[in-house]
Amino acid sequence: MRISNVNSTNSQNFKAVNKKYFDWAKKDFSIRDNVSTDWLQRLSFDVFLFKEMSPKDGLDTVNAVKKYMNKTDEGLEHLLDRLKKAIR
Repeated sequence: MRISNVNSTNSQNFKAVNKKYFDWAKKDFSIRDNVSTDWLQRLSFDVFLFKEMSPKDGLDTVNAVKKYMNKTDEGLEHLLDRLKKAIR
């Protein structure tokens, strides 16, 4: 699965996609059809534990990556829910 450049997508406007996590997702997609558990865990830690990324930036990053996935799993959906609740 290939992930296109986020800037070239016109259907959705993502404000703050974290390049590190977006590139990591591209690497995961080159190996399998989903992001790794490490990817989900680390993004979650950077948002909620270490506060290195805002919940809004985390949500934008996950939504940008999710757009290129054929099917999402429970872990990704759970992280999306947590990020949405943190923004409210």
